[in-house]
Amino acid sequence: MRPFYLAFGMAALACTSAPAFAQSTGGSDFSLSASTGVDYSTGDYGSEAGDTEILVVPVALRATTGNLALTASVPYIRIDGPGGVVIGPGGEQVPGVPTESGTREGVGDLSLGAAYTFRGEQVAGPQFTLSGRMKLPTSKESDQLTTGETDYTVKGEVSYPMGDIIPFVSAGYRFPGDPEGFDLESGPTASAGFSAILGRSVLIASYDYASAISSLGEDSHSLFGGLSVPVGSRLNLTGYGVAGLSAGAPDLGVGLLMTARVF
Repeated sequence: MRPFYLAFGMAALACTSAPAFAQSTGGSDFSLSASTGVDYSTGDYGSEAGDTEILVVPVALRATTGNLALTASVPYIRIDGPGGVVIGPGGEQVPGVPTESGTREGVGDLSLGAAYTFRGEQVAGPQFTLSGRMKLPTSKESDQLTTGETDYTVKGEVSYPMGDIIPFVSAGYRFPGDPEGFDLESGPTASAGFSAILGRSVLIASYDYASAISSLGEDSHSLFGGLSVPVGSRLNLTGYGVAGLSAGAPDLGVGLLMTARVF
């Protein structure tokens, strides 16, 4: 589900419009947006038993005031495969956790996030965003969709607007909980890419890395690309795709997100 968070950020940027983004210096205006969509991914994640297919239908809220953004999301998840894959601290797939084979579905964990962006006085200067996310074990244990523990993720991102092109790099660290009878490992994440403002639309492309959380899994390397397009004054549609470059990433992922600005 990690691509969903990237797409959600794209839609939030597109909802502000290009001129408003370029001139933003951290005002106090409050805005609220709601999102939902469909996220599908498939991969074997290093298992010789076959592919695991994951379908996620997220429901999310994002509130912003000045440089602060707060998010809350709850997904409906359907996992179909040989077993051993659940959703981890950043919404990513975690292989190696004992689960039953076949189809498992239900409501996933509640995820809460906060991000604060530090901007200089110059519009075209560098920007630094510090963010954190907490995933609470609200999903039913019997659904076998998550680790069943509270997980944390922290991340720092530096971007440098250059006209309509915004290169960025980020680095983070994930702290998964420790399920009974199974050890999960904390580890780093990193991304590098750019976003481009095309009128009122936003294009983004990135390379993403995440260390393996499970000793039975492998590090994840993948490419992400997406486009967010306005449909009316308050509605945005965001389509995206993911291509895995390692066994620890999904072989393929696609998604469609609809974001409405409430006010």
